[in-house]
Amino acid sequence: MKASLLLAVLVLVLVLAASFASGCMSSQAAIYERDGLAIAIPGEYADRLLIDPVEHDDERTLISVYQKAAYEKYPGMGLLFHIVRYTEAEYEQALNAVDTGLSFFARDDACYYGFTFPTDVQSPEDYEEYQALFSSVGDFVRNDFVQRNRLTAYDDDEFFSRTYTYDSEHVFITYYPYYSVNGSKDVVWILCLSQPARQGEGGIWCVERWRDEIGNVYVYFPDADGVPSREYYAALQTEADAARQDPQFDAGHSLLDPEHVASEFVKGVFGHTPVAGSFERTDSFGTPQELFARSSRNIHDYMPKLIAEGKDGVSPYDLLPCLEHFTKDTWEELRRAYGLEWWESFWDALFDAALSDMAADPYDQIMRNYYLGKLFLASDGAYAERTAQLVLLQWNHHNRLYSAALDKFTPSEADSLRGYLSGLVSYSEDAFKVDFFPQDGRISLNAYPDGFPFGTNLTASGSETFHAEGLGQVTIIDSDGFQLKYLDEEEGIYYVYCIRTTMEGASAKGVAAGDPEERLWDRWSREELRKLSRISHEDEGWFGGDYDCGYVYVPEGGTKSIIYLIKDGKVAGIGLADGLFGSMY
Repeated sequence: MKASLLLAVLVLVLVLAASFASGCMSSQAAIYERDGLAIAIPGEYADRLLIDPVEHDDERTLISVYQKAAYEKYPGMGLLFHIVRYTEAEYEQALNAVDTGLSFFARDDACYYGFTFPTDVQSPEDYEEYQALFSSVGDFVRNDFVQRNRLTAYDDDEFFSRTYTYDSEHVFITYYPYYSVNGSKDVVWILCLSQPARQGEGGIWCVERWRDEIGNVYVYFPDADGVPSREYYAALQTEADAARQDPQFDAGHSLLDPEHVASEFVKGVFGHTPVAGSFERTDSFGTPQELFARSSRNIHDYMPKLIAEGKDGVSPYDLLPCLEHFTKDTWEELRRAYGLEWWESFWDALFDAALSDMAADPYDQIMRNYYLGKLFLASDGAYAERTAQLVLLQWNHHNRLYSAALDKFTPSEADSLRGYLSGLVSYSEDAFKVDFFPQDGRISLNAYPDGFPFGTNLTASGSETFHAEGLGQVTIIDSDGFQLKYLDEEEGIYYVYCIRTTMEGASAKGVAAGDPEERLWDRWSREELRKLSRISHEDEGWFGGDYDCGYVYVPEGGTKSIIYLIKDGKVAGIGLADGLFGSMY
């Protein structure tokens, strides 16, 4: 019997090993082994996905995931994403690139792991389904990949949040790219040089970043045939040290001279041929701190030019600092000084200045958030309605950077802005929100800049916080006839993913707890709501099992859902949930 049992176990192990080699399907996920790494694909999406339908033509790609419907209808299309692995040198070259649809989310001692997605249309006829798959499957795969393979979570912001690449003295050189062509100095680029290997006397120089005439910053790493920059520059430093021993050594034409390095850089990278006069030393690189500091901070210094030339006539770096000390009286002052001519030009300039294009320096966006937040707090009436749009635009663009900007306000200003923003976030949602009356508050499935109660007047009767695998820190808030669950995404960002209520008068899409069942059909079509004889086990655990049926709404391909619980011909409860990795229903 022992021998038979051992044989049976051995056969089972071999079967499991074989299935894992090509993708082992469980009830929860299919596991794909790629070069010693395991990649999990949610099993619930298996019939809507294709895995690696095209053979990879590079050694970086670990897995490719396609939307099955789009790929079968339009061969070659339907790509959702790739998971890729880059060496340190390859990662540096990726940082050199712009708008590639590639971001890195994990690393180990030797490599960086990226998530790359197409920047063109891949599903012409069913974009919503494509987008839902992209979000749900992509988020699951990244989170699971890090944990399953015991990698270190990583974000490109760890690099881009640094003002400079190397910790050394920096030299800034102004370069006029058209001077050698026509003698023009109208277009100005700035090169930022540093000492990457040894600091101080005898250290070689390199161009680590450069900025163009409109403020875009580009990082630079040498393409050294697969050698990381730290090794490449260390070798150059060794060569320079040896060359200095030669009596014929010319320091002015070597890597020890910043001007020579700048000249060789524009020759090699841009194919330019600079001449005498193409370069000048300057005092700064033009960081956001430096650019914002040049403003006079007096709105009247810029308003006439703004009215005459429009938004392109005044730089955001000059205009935005003027908003820091706005008061409610400033609006009337502008109206008296400029009549009706100033508002539209001013609004266009503010809208244009709301979002930064300086990806290498998040401080730039943080300060834009701060200045426009100060303007919003000094606004009322129609002015507040318009500037609120800018606040919401900035929050939706990058809520973590917006949260970071809140630290620059006084505590009372930050609290006020959080409250206003919480309301803006909730009111911007369509179906997936609950209105509470008579408290006159609402909560939506959304990200917020504050903890419970997210701008409502509800009172918590109890709370519980715990860590959930794959989600992070979860908080559950209970109140009288109400439950809310949210994720603490760190840095002051909270994402509400579940709302349940039996509170009479609380409503979702105009249908309230306590309304007759017929009220549903005033707000919904019969095709939109699906009738259920049983609701989910999780919902039943809170609402209880004493009900007649439920009606559920789930957008096609979406992860969010609304459930109306019916008992004795009335709406007995309402639940909203974001399944995050897939719909609950």
